[in-house]
Amino acid sequence: MHKACLIALLSVTILSGCAEPTAESMLRDYTQRVSNAIEHPIDFKPNQSSYPILPPRRERRIEIPELREGLIDVLRLRHCDLLPLISERNSNLGRVMTPSQILQYELRFLPAIQQCEQYLLNRVSEEADLTPLLTRVQEIREHKETQLPYVIWNALYSSPEMEQQFSRSTTPLPIQSSGQINFIQQTLDPFLVIAQVTQETTRALEAEFIQSLESYYEQLYRTELGSQWLRSIALLTEAMNAVADGIEQRLEERPICFNRQPNNRSTIIQNVFRNFYASEFQPYLASTDQFGQRWISLQNELLSALPVPKSSADYFSTIFDKNHQNGFLFAYEQAKVRHIAAWQKLLDHCGLTAGSLTAGHF
Repeated sequence: MHKACLIALLSVTILSGCAEPTAESMLRDYTQRVSNAIEHPIDFKPNQSSYPILPPRRERRIEIPELREGLIDVLRLRHCDLLPLISERNSNLGRVMTPSQILQYELRFLPAIQQCEQYLLNRVSEEADLTPLLTRVQEIREHKETQLPYVIWNALYSSPEMEQQFSRSTTPLPIQSSGQINFIQQTLDPFLVIAQVTQETTRALEAEFIQSLESYYEQLYRTELGSQWLRSIALLTEAMNAVADGIEQRLEERPICFNRQPNNRSTIIQNVFRNFYASEFQPYLASTDQFGQRWISLQNELLSALPVPKSSADYFSTIFDKNHQNGFLFAYEQAKVRHIAAWQKLLDHCGLTAGSLTAGHF
């Protein structure tokens, strides 16, 4: 082998050896360490499809009746300078707007039609012929206010940006997760502001905020923290159940410690507990739980302000409600209980104690 090639190969080897471990590699190492310590195989085979899939977009979308203006009505709306907005929506580009662009348009149109109504109310006493136009404008305004929650739902939960937060094609949360909670809060804050408009449709958002909407969607698109959290929960659930299975099966076989007396094998078990359970596994479990608390809270705040279709409501209940007995989080909480109980039984079997053995909680 040429010297240059050897140097390049060694460089790649050194770099790969120094790469930061992933959550999955940490969990594989953890389960293998436990397996070696108890001298019993542990079957940990992560499944990429082990959590619920987001319902298809066609099931999530809410059909919104189109509002079509007659030619005369459209022309008469020139009194309120609404023609540019109406023309924008009816243009070729307007017919192929993305969810975010539709939302941006509606957030601009609603205050404009509200201002138009107020303008006509001020004029109608002097110009009686404006009464039919005022009536039509009021109908449009009522329609837009009624439909706005559905528009916001479609624009957010039918968007590729939010769909990405529930994807199965992602990696778990990184082991070092500082700043992730604040980042996801900042990412969803603008959408919480928009969702609150459904509770008070007369509340006007600042023009600068509306113009920045595309940048908020872009920030959401650039993160996968939601789907990473789902993947982490799935991996942790599988790892905890695998370890619990291994420990339970091993304790049903020949004793590890006779009469609960420590021995060489119990020393190995205690070292694995300290160096891998307490120092690596437990901190990752805790940080995943902390992120999940904020993520679920933010999502529930959004969903509570919006009209959620049944298929989507069932999906979110399955993944966010820890009391849903066929749910994703319920299985995770049960795995934590099993995992702790198995470790406690194993340590007690050898006369050992573990004051830091905690499950974490939501």
